[in-house]
Amino acid sequence: MAGRRKRLPGDAKPVTISLGGEERVALSLIEARRQRRSEGRDSPSEIVSDALWNFLESVEKVQRGQIEALLPNIPKDEGQSNLKQFPKKKST
Repeated sequence: MAGRRKRLPGDAKPVTISLGGEERVALSLIEARRQRRSEGRDSPSEIVSDALWNFLESVEKVQRGQIEALLPNIPKDEGQSNLKQFPKKKST
């Protein structure tokens, strides 16, 4: 059985946050509703990310393009690894 397909950006980093009981219930409720609607963005990370973008755009009046402009330009080749995978040795 294949694992779940990775849906987070390649530059995603783990961040620790603390949620109270009500916030955990709210997050679980959003997750369950998105799963019931068969939406793709139903993980806690994606839900929090969507909430942050919504807050920035509707409350802080900051557009996504303004935030993206603050990020450094990363060439497409830089994100790829220089590691090569060699075939496994056959046991004799």
